[in-house]
Amino acid sequence: MFQYAIGRKIALANGAPLKLDIMWHINKPDRPYSLHHFAINAEMATEDEIAKLSKAKMPLYKRVINSVKEVGKPYYLRSEIHEKCVDFDPNILHISDGAYLNGYWQSEKYFKDIEEVLRSDFKVIEPLSTINMKCAQQIITSNAIAIHVRRGDYVSNPATHQVHGTCSLDYYQEAMDLILSKVQEPHFFVFSDDPKWALENIRTDSPITYVCNNPPERNYDDLRLMSLCKHFIIANSSFSWWGAWLSENDDKIVVAPAQWFQGIEYNDADRLPESWIQV
Repeated sequence: MFQYAIGRKIALANGAPLKLDIMWHINKPDRPYSLHHFAINAEMATEDEIAKLSKAKMPLYKRVINSVKEVGKPYYLRSEIHEKCVDFDPNILHISDGAYLNGYWQSEKYFKDIEEVLRSDFKVIEPLSTINMKCAQQIITSNAIAIHVRRGDYVSNPATHQVHGTCSLDYYQEAMDLILSKVQEPHFFVFSDDPKWALENIRTDSPITYVCNNPPERNYDDLRLMSLCKHFIIANSSFSWWGAWLSENDDKIVVAPAQWFQGIEYNDADRLPESWIQV
């Protein structure tokens, strides 16, 4: 979603179409492409279109010609642009020609000024199932607090765990205490890719509902339900970041972990919107 957001911003700024390369997802059955469940405004790039810009997909002779042509060009004006670090890079917004963006681009600063466009683009177009409709109604009619617990590959994959780590129970308890001090009659809704762990560990005396009805291939349903909540306790996860960001509650309280990555230096001001609270 961050990748789409920066692409949409640059495409709009240049009056150009946005095209997506989804080949990575085709080779990753555990991470299927899912943006087609949203009202996005983009086309699928063809192999020929990708090969015109991405050196990895170019024939060798074209790669050599391209490298010679781009000698002396700033990195952000080349045909293929790789993200240099995890922080916001304002130079990327100077793109004025066709380019292939390779990176995560996880900062609101890239697209804050097209917020309403993205809110429209990220509307889920799939109909609500009966059980999700009931959950949505419960969320809308309560002082709903979304809690997102991200585990999955953050726990099972050593390399991913080394980069991200996981949010501790102390974090969730402190975040819930903060919400309880600010919100009257809260009803917590817990979303997780490890619902068994969440059920056993995320506890409170306040009303709490564990949302366990959506399988991984319907992750967009969890995102839609999260975005209906009024306040948020998110994990160090782009999934819950977007769940909170897409909420239309102007007075929302968003609690986020102070440590987003493990062992990586980064700028907190680039990672989270200014009004969000770090714990």
